[in-house]
Amino acid sequence: MNDYTSIIVVSHIPNPKRAEVFQLSLTSLIETTKELPCEIIVVDNGGNSIVSELLLSMSKSGKIQHYIRNSTNLSFGIGRNQGYACASGNYICIADNDILYKQGWLQACLHIMKKYPDKKIYSSCIEYPTGFLKERYDVGTLDGYNLNMRAGSNCFVVRRKDYIEIGGFYPHRIAGTKWTDKAVKLGYVCAVSPEPLCEDIGIRNGYAHSTLVGFKKVLTNREEVYLNRDEFKEKNPKLNYA
Repeated sequence: MNDYTSIIVVSHIPNPKRAEVFQLSLTSLIETTKELPCEIIVVDNGGNSIVSELLLSMSKSGKIQHYIRNSTNLSFGIGRNQGYACASGNYICIADNDILYKQGWLQACLHIMKKYPDKKIYSSCIEYPTGFLKERYDVGTLDGYNLNMRAGSNCFVVRRKDYIEIGGFYPHRIAGTKWTDKAVKLGYVCAVSPEPLCEDIGIRNGYAHSTLVGFKKVLTNREEVYLNRDEFKEKNPKLNYA
């Protein structure tokens, strides 16, 4: 199908409040897409064994189509890349885990890209949260959709061919922002739906974006290799980095 969408969600649950927010978010995602041609891919970076068991059960029941479980937190950036590796859709959706999804959000995102297949746009249903920065990065409108250079980093839909051109995510604490930086440099802007069909319900509920965390893999020879490409690497230069 030419509008088949792969929806990628990365889960990392550092505390009970975040678990509550995540379950609300995922339930709304499933309910608003269950009749649409799409697949839901959840990459579990751990933090809560109860949530991990729930995700495994949802995978077995078919509520989510793919479930990837990492033994340690490999970051949102790497998790999204893992999800993309098994995605089969012509559209790729990066769906954050603290968004409340409302009916029609995916259809609205797909509509503008299908109508203008040659424009360098990707789409979101959630506006840039800070007013004065929203105004700074606005670049007009298209059929009622606001065009913005910075919106959508926490929830967006992009054509597969455009995602390939822009590339994947860095293992960075603000991986979404870094992805947007790459998109802007290549001339892409985000088309935000006229109606806000997604709601951020977790911006202050349990995830500290400014905290520097080391993302590492332990190799079969017990060697620890860090994956960071952010301030953690700058502040810990003597560690072994991939």
